[in-house]
Amino acid sequence: MSINGQPEFQIRLRSKRVQRELDRLQEIDYRRVLVKLRALAHNPRPQESKKLSDGIYRIRVGDIRIIYYIDEANKRIEIGGIMRRGKSTYKGIDDLF
Repeated sequence: MSINGQPEFQIRLRSKRVQRELDRLQEIDYRRVLVKLRALAHNPRPQESKKLSDGIYRIRVGDIRIIYYIDEANKRIEIGGIMRRGKSTYKGIDDLF
């Protein structure tokens, strides 16, 4: 975590599809997801995160999953998906990045 409060990582939505997923959320879920995204900029590996594969993680926000990739070299977090948990949530995760 940075000392002066500035985020260490830049958050980037990977595609227009991810923006649509975010925009479709109900207002309360939208706010909760934004809080988590902002927190990731300071701490990309919070205690509740789970590593899915090399550099790909997920965090939970209720029944919503945020799938993201940590690009250490460029200090960037690529958001690959924001979706409600379901049978196909984790299928094709590597294809998101």
